[in-house]
Amino acid sequence: MQELEQIVAEAARAISAATSTPELEKVKARFLGKSGSVTELLKGLGKLPADERPKAGAAINKAKVQVEGLIEAHRAKLLAH
Repeated sequence: MQELEQIVAEAARAISAATSTPELEKVKARFLGKSGSVTELLKGLGKLPADERPKAGAAINKAKVQVEGLIEAHRAKLLAH
């Protein structure tokens, strides 16, 4: 699941680079939107063997929660200024 770590790291960089709320929303869409990186991984779970799905699903959901947390924290920071 190294791909997940790369996606989270890329999301963290993009989130911290966002200087406005609309810009942050674009970053959110890029990773968590309908065809975002994390969403695409979730959609691909069905292609995995049944015994791998629970572990992969948990890892992807953990990454999704991390990205959501980073977005919310940065949004709070942007709104505070």
